[in-house]
Amino acid sequence: MNAVAPVRPLAASLDLVAEEIAELVELGDRVQCVISRLAAAAPRDGVTLVDAQVSDLLSQRLTGLTAFVRALAEAERSADYAEIEAAVSALTLAEQARRLAGAPPPRPIEPVDPVTFWD
Repeated sequence: MNAVAPVRPLAASLDLVAEEIAELVELGDRVQCVISRLAAAAPRDGVTLVDAQVSDLLSQRLTGLTAFVRALAEAERSADYAEIEAAVSALTLAEQARRLAGAPPPRPIEPVDPVTFWD
């Protein structure tokens, strides 16, 4: 049996999405703590340490998405549909802002030696 989904304003739905993403940020932060403890106990391996830093990037990107969706919800509430730039300006990661603004991908960057925060 299919239940009828409740009808709600778009802004309310966006608020719910932002809350869901915010909860994912909290889970990501907990995973980061576990990874940090495991990395501290493991032998110093540059590749493993760089891979462990991915959890931090995950949390940063999720935090950015939370801010982006919240800004979209606010724009919807104010009926200011052209204010996508305000939502993009809420993002703190330039690459994420570029993607969500719909900009073309940048040219590939030459690989460099990894930098770790544990050196």
